[in-house]
Amino acid sequence: MNTERYCFKCGEETLRTWDELGDDERELVRRLPGSGDYSADERKAMHRWCTRCWHEENEDQARVV
Repeated sequence: MNTERYCFKCGEETLRTWDELGDDERELVRRLPGSGDYSADERKAMHRWCTRCWHEENEDQARVV
């Protein structure tokens, strides 16, 4: 996974894994439309979310910002 914590969309250092999200943030992520290619468990294990703009990134989308 991308070791950078910067969001591709907004440029802020806000990318967090599932385990780093608080309870309210996790509930919000559960309600976000996810890609049909990933199950809920795969999203939790392999994705990160920006807590500013809620951009979702998976390990295949590692980027240099």
